[in-house]
Amino acid sequence: MEPWDQPLGGADQACKECRRRKAKCDRGMPTCGLCARYGRHCLYEKHSKTPLTRKHLTEVEERLERAERLLRQARLRPAVSPITRGFQGIEGIEASLGRTSPSLRCLDPAIDDDIHSENPLDGPPSVTDDFEWDERHVPAGEASDFHTVSVAWDAKETDEIANTIDGMASLTMNETEGGYLGAASGAALLRLINPTASESTSRRKASNLRHEGLSSDGTRPLPLYEQPDPSRLILDNMIDSYFRTFHLSYPLVHEPTFRAQYSEVIERPNSRCWLVLAYTIAAMGVFNSSTTGHSADAALFAQAKSLLSMSFLESGNLTLVQALTLMANYLQKRNKPNSGYNYLGLAVRMAMGLGLHKEFRGWNIAPLKMETRRRVWWTLAVLDIGATITFSRPLTFPREGVEVALPMNIHDRELTAASHQYPAEANEITTYTSVRFIASFHLATTQIYTRIISKPFPSAKELIELDDRLIKGWHATLPPFFQEDASIPSQHALAHAVMMGRYRNLRIIMYRPFVIRQALSTREGGGADNPSRSSHAVQAYERCLDEARRTIASFQAFRCAHQPSKMSAWYSLYFLFQAVLIPCICLRHAPTSAHAPDWRRQITTTLLLLADLSPMQPSGRRCHDVLSGLCAPHLHDHHRDPPPDDDPTPRRSHSSSSPPAAAAPRLDAILSMLDAAAPGGPAPPLGSADDNDVAMLVDNDAWMEFLQQDVE
Repeated sequence: MEPWDQPLGGADQACKECRRRKAKCDRGMPTCGLCARYGRHCLYEKHSKTPLTRKHLTEVEERLERAERLLRQARLRPAVSPITRGFQGIEGIEASLGRTSPSLRCLDPAIDDDIHSENPLDGPPSVTDDFEWDERHVPAGEASDFHTVSVAWDAKETDEIANTIDGMASLTMNETEGGYLGAASGAALLRLINPTASESTSRRKASNLRHEGLSSDGTRPLPLYEQPDPSRLILDNMIDSYFRTFHLSYPLVHEPTFRAQYSEVIERPNSRCWLVLAYTIAAMGVFNSSTTGHSADAALFAQAKSLLSMSFLESGNLTLVQALTLMANYLQKRNKPNSGYNYLGLAVRMAMGLGLHKEFRGWNIAPLKMETRRRVWWTLAVLDIGATITFSRPLTFPREGVEVALPMNIHDRELTAASHQYPAEANEITTYTSVRFIASFHLATTQIYTRIISKPFPSAKELIELDDRLIKGWHATLPPFFQEDASIPSQHALAHAVMMGRYRNLRIIMYRPFVIRQALSTREGGGADNPSRSSHAVQAYERCLDEARRTIASFQAFRCAHQPSKMSAWYSLYFLFQAVLIPCICLRHAPTSAHAPDWRRQITTTLLLLADLSPMQPSGRRCHDVLSGLCAPHLHDHHRDPPPDDDPTPRRSHSSSSPPAAAAPRLDAILSMLDAAAPGGPAPPLGSADDNDVAMLVDNDAWMEFLQQDVE
């Protein structure tokens, strides 16, 4: 026998061929004697000894991870994550408002775990840091074989079930396939029974993408400059403008991370989605920093839109949420509010699919990633709720079940990708101060907004009680460095002004029905000393007038102190026009009142500001024309029209009884201030005759019901 024909050793058992033939096997390795003699395929069963192979070690690691997960779920390892530090701000707000939020209290480690234990069916993703999903590889007509669920749970069958994506959220086991599925889903129970299935699937998917040379979203990466775009220097300036303007109010994107991706120092995630985000950032940078009525932002946004396709809705990732949110705000500012509203809806749904509304104790996630999730969620909340209030539509942004801390008030340099712990919060204004306190404002006031868009309209007494408890309670939580009379650095002045504008605007919306009631009462012969008016109604009337006056004065001061831009002009126009309609109504119905000179000063100031804003916001000229037509007969001094610009919209004559037909959708939303109790209704016609005001109310059954209520 030749040396290479000699057996290498003996097996522990006979080969499968000899066992099948019931022949005596000599157990030679790698081939027994009988199989070698007759040319058969010799095959032995798996060795009983533990092999030192990569495959076996991977299996052991998966079993260990499964055991650790089960231990965490059984509460045998109550680890406290540093993420709980971020909840002190919310708890302070909740306590100061005299209420507690069960969705936030459950993350407080100080609360007895026996009473507020976590649901074992609801937890963080097992391997990845996010709940990203991708359904593009799932055929539309593919149906799950439910018979496979009942078969034995061996390794092969487990892999088949782990790859299942079903519309009933019952069989999806992999977080990167199905997104965030909460405790009420059948998949949560399935993952609890066998958590390792989702982990092994994630590893196989990542390995396949690397092998095929694809990016994390399953597509070939495209260089930014292979697209039809401006030069690198111009694009750099556009991105710089974005981070100097919009980012300081709405920090949706982590600046150091984005700049590193832009410079290709680190990998760009979700290649095509990132390109959409990059072009939208450039478009927003051009639009918000421009000081003229024309800019190159439209071409950049068109390029971002051209990169989108319906297949993007079959995937979910943080980059796409950021891109959709920015596109929504851009469209709203470009007078396409309903288009932006639809984009926001997609962003909110995708954010919840990624689990951005959740935090979990014991989640092994990097602090910067966790903080980025918080910033994206709450910035999206601020923009969505702000747009909802602007359009006077029912709130759709979730309030219950949201368990995520507000963004920390820190500087970017204090929390980096290399950080393993959360830094202490700064006692000064940072990029994230504004979104933190605007988000807390909306958390505190959603109850008020829901009441004022519902029938019957709340009484003055109820609104004053809500105001004193919720809005003033929130106002008391503002730190000294961000209060109304604080010295604000110029780069953060607009963010601060917008926050105070939202605060005052909501109070104006709350109380303006009582201004209307008083105006009609004055027109019918009842004055301010009418004995039928309750003290609460008088107080509501005065609060509305006071907030309108303060709004006009604050944006006048802002314009005197800061160079205008399109972004500042947009917000100034919105809040100014909302506010000036209050003294306008009062002056039209009581031109001889002792307060009439002050109302005229407010209207005159606003007309001058609108004329100043017109070159940057063409809607400013239309607002100027509407306001002039309403108040011109009652003003002592007639002001000149604003200087002409290149906007072809014709001016409206003061004698006209309706605004221009080409009025922007955003202006229509603003002009519907008298229609807040019936969201979605048409904006009433505005004219210079007193009878028009009565006609507006008669056409609105909600307003008529309110006016027929008792004054109390």
